[in-house]
Parts: sequence; C-alpha cells; structure tokens
Amino acid sequence: MSLKDELVRKVESQLEAWEKEADSLKAQAEAKQADAESEKASAELRQSASDALNSIDEKISQGREKLEELKQSSEDSVESFRSQVSDLIDPDRKS
Repeated sequence: MSLKDELVRKVESQLEAWEKEADSLKAQAEAKQADAESEKASAELRQSASDALNSIDEKISQGREKLEELKQSSEDSVESFRSQVSDLIDPDRKS
C-alpha cells in the first residue's frame, strides 16, 4: 500500500469516526432535551450540544477538504501530507 493510499484510508476512517460521534452527540442532545425540566437547563443543554456538534462538524469539514487535497496530489508530493493528516487526526500529539 502506498503512502498516499495509507493516508487516504486514515483520513476516511477518521471522518467516519467523527460522523458517528456527531450522530451520537445529536442523539444525546435530543434525549437530554426531552429530559430537561427547566428552560434554563434546556438552554444550557442546547448550547453545550451545539458547541460540541459545531466542533465535530468543523473537524469533518477540515477532514473532507484535506482528503480531497490528498486524493488530488501526486504520489511524489504525498509525503508533505503525512504531518498534516497526523495533526488533523490527533492535534494534541507531541511532536
């Protein structure tokens, strides 16, 4: 498997994971909303869920953009994507 293929596979796998996480967050938000007793708690839950969902949606968007760039790149230029993919998938890693 070429480096490009490996990186494409990693990004696609991470996108799937983030999409599942987004679906889970949506379901949790709906469940908590149904259980919320007061308007204030409801508003706080909505904001918290909205913030988490916006964060994961941004990651998905960035991941899709990087995936398209990677797919369009030549095999010779793919090495430059390695650290970008690592940063996207695990931004907290130590270099």
